[in-house]
Amino acid sequence: MDAIYVAIPVAMVLVCWQLFAKLSGVPAALFPPVESVGVALYGMAAEGTLWTDIGGTFVRLLKAVIIGSAVGTVLGALMGNFRHWERLFVVPLNFLLAVPGTALFPLTMLWFGISEMAILSILIYEVTLTVMANTWSGVKSIDVSLIRAGRAFGATGASMFWRVLMPSAMPSIISGYRLAFSRAWRILIIAEMLISVGSGLGYRLYWAREFFHTDVVYAGLFTVGIVGLVFERLVLRTAEVMTVNRWGTVRELE
Repeated sequence: MDAIYVAIPVAMVLVCWQLFAKLSGVPAALFPPVESVGVALYGMAAEGTLWTDIGGTFVRLLKAVIIGSAVGTVLGALMGNFRHWERLFVVPLNFLLAVPGTALFPLTMLWFGISEMAILSILIYEVTLTVMANTWSGVKSIDVSLIRAGRAFGATGASMFWRVLMPSAMPSIISGYRLAFSRAWRILIIAEMLISVGSGLGYRLYWAREFFHTDVVYAGLFTVGIVGLVFERLVLRTAEVMTVNRWGTVRELE
């Protein structure tokens, strides 16, 4: 049933795209029809460049998400549970949240040159701060009655943290993971366009624009959307189902 709700919007977009391409009068060189984009996508897949680009982008994303989520979750939980940790990090956190990751590209390129590390450092920065802020907010906003109930049942120290605080804060933490992924995904595509790393969906978009291969540009954009959607459904949605949905901390819509 979930697959239907995913497929229907995609099909509607493709139909509207085809109608606009055929009836708007816009030259195909600027807005190619669906079949031209499909041919370009098939050609990229047959040549192997599509899989190389997806693999390169996905590996960079996975490294940043794993490292940034782990660090951000730990620091955010400490901030939400201990006053001295909150006082120590709240000002730096708010300051860094005001500095977008894309603004740091010139600095990272000075530090690391035109390299993978220049991209990864920006992604880890964005993921860590986003997850940290959401985790802090989630842990700190837990209803006091839940903590009192945990204490009444004998939960203290680590037991209180793992059995009461973290499950109660998990909706905010999962939201932080979703937000961090969306930010990192967009920045990663931009970074690959700015830093020539030889492979990646952003790199392919930049290369196609340089040679005015419009069909490849649209095929790349379509791939960016699909890969992002698949990652969100398979990874983030699965994590949500296995945690907050299973524990009953969020309600299911009828």
